[in-house]
Amino acid sequence: MRFPHGRLRRSAVLVAVMAAAAATTGLVPGTADAAVSCGVTYATSQWGEDGGGFTASVDVANTGDHIAGWTLTFTFPGSQRLTYGWSAQWAQTGRLVAASVPAGSISPGASAAVGFAGTWRGSNPPPTDFAVNGVPCVVGPPPSAAPTPVPSPSPSATPSVVVSPADIVVPEGGSALIHVRLSQKPSYGWVTVDSERLLGDPDLSIGPRLLFPADQWNTWQSLTVFAAEDDDTTDGTATFLSRISQLPGSGVALWTARELDNDVATPSPAPSPS
Repeated sequence: MRFPHGRLRRSAVLVAVMAAAAATTGLVPGTADAAVSCGVTYATSQWGEDGGGFTASVDVANTGDHIAGWTLTFTFPGSQRLTYGWSAQWAQTGRLVAASVPAGSISPGASAAVGFAGTWRGSNPPPTDFAVNGVPCVVGPPPSAAPTPVPSPSPSATPSVVVSPADIVVPEGGSALIHVRLSQKPSYGWVTVDSERLLGDPDLSIGPRLLFPADQWNTWQSLTVFAAEDDDTTDGTATFLSRISQLPGSGVALWTARELDNDVATPSPAPSPS
C-alpha cells in the first residue's frame, strides 16, 4: 500500500520531528515550561471486530500563554499503529507518537486540531498522557479561565466525499463500479479524491484517483474495483477509504467490497464399498 505525505515515518524521523520542534520552540520534549498550559480532547471512530482500523481527532486547546511552534506527544496504551496523519508531521516509534507543527501557533484561549488514521488489534483504548512541548495536558474539555463569546457558525466551504453504494460485490476475476461525488461545492478550483484499501483481502484493488472541477462537484464519477483470480473458495472482503487529497482529514468516506468467489470446493471422495 502506498502512503501519501504525512504518513508513518521510521524511528529516525521521530527524532527529527522532535528535534525540529525543540529548535523552533527552544524546548526539549520532556522538559516543562510554566508558560505552557493545555487541554486535549481525543475522539475516535473505529471499525472491525477484535481488530481493524480507526480515525482519531485530537483537539489541542491553549489555556496558557501564546504557543509558537509546538509538538504533541502521547503513548498508545495498546497495539495501535499509526498509518498516516494530517495537519501535522506525524511519526511513531514503539508506542510513542509525535505530531509536530513547527511553523504553527496557538493563541491563548484558542485551539488547534490534528488527526490521524491507524490500526488496532484486540482493543483500542485511548491515550492518557498527552503533552505539548513536554508539558502534560489536561485530558478532556479544559475549563475556561473566563467566558468567551462564541461566534455564530459560518457555512462550511469544506466538502466531504460521498460514495454509493457503501458496500459492493465484485465477481472474482472481474470488476465493479462504485460511484463518488462531493457533498458540496469546494471553495477552490478542483478537488482530487484518492482511495486506498485500509485492511482486508489484497486481491481487491481499485482504479486511479478522481478529479472533480469545482463546477462539477455533484456529478457522480465511477471508481473501478477489481477482484483478482485466486485459488481459494472464500469470499474475501476489504475496507476502503476515500478522501480529498488536499484536505486529508476532512470528510473521509469508508466503504467495503466483497469478492464473489468463483472457485468450487473439491468434493471429498466417496468411501469405497467394503
